[in-house]
Amino acid sequence: MMNKRFIAAVLMAVLAIGMVSAAITREQAEEIALKDAGISSVDFIRIERDRDDGRDRFDVEFFADGNEYDYEIDAETGAIISLDRDAEHHWGNTSHGTAITDKDAGRIALEAAGVRAEDTERFRVREERDDGRAIYEVEFAAGGQKYEYNISVSDGRILGYSIERAASNPGPADGMTIEEAAAMALDRVNGAGPDDIRIHADRDDGRSVYEGTIWFDGYEYEFEIDAASGRFTEWDRDREDGWF
Repeated sequence: MMNKRFIAAVLMAVLAIGMVSAAITREQAEEIALKDAGISSVDFIRIERDRDDGRDRFDVEFFADGNEYDYEIDAETGAIISLDRDAEHHWGNTSHGTAITDKDAGRIALEAAGVRAEDTERFRVREERDDGRAIYEVEFAAGGQKYEYNISVSDGRILGYSIERAASNPGPADGMTIEEAAAMALDRVNGAGPDDIRIHADRDDGRSVYEGTIWFDGYEYEFEIDAASGRFTEWDRDREDGWF
């Protein structure tokens, strides 16, 4: 009896060691972030391990070539959860020297992301002011990812961008499906259809939720729906300034 218990304990320990070894190290998280950014040397780097919504992750922050990069990397799989890049100084792949249009900004963002216009679900471009500077905010979704770019109106330079990986859809145990959530949101906007909505699954304070945006008739609607109860937990409407 004792031998069986001892063997079982040893097997559990081996399995536990195997599970731990499957997780990535801080050095591997750094390597993943630098490889994705296409950078071999940095001015400063900070790596912290954190836990969010029951998920272990590495927060990797570094500076290179006058830019600040922030990565969130899954500590178990090494997958990049999200990334942000902000320029301390302007940078970009174009040099216009003159003001650009919203369509120019859209094309610049697509080229930087390596995404074809026909592969996007929806494009939105609007002009804003940031610290007294006119910028275009370009947002679109493609391939299960959400892209956001800030582009200078004066010369078309990219000032910053972020890319978020879409979360996996909640399963049946979480209640309503993503199709049902989309239909509920569209019912609130008279005349809106499937082409006017973008929606994805996420988690908020441990809850499964659906977050999305509807663009229709010059307005932007942002919402959040509790996946278990089907209740709207957020609903906002704003006038849109620019469309692409």
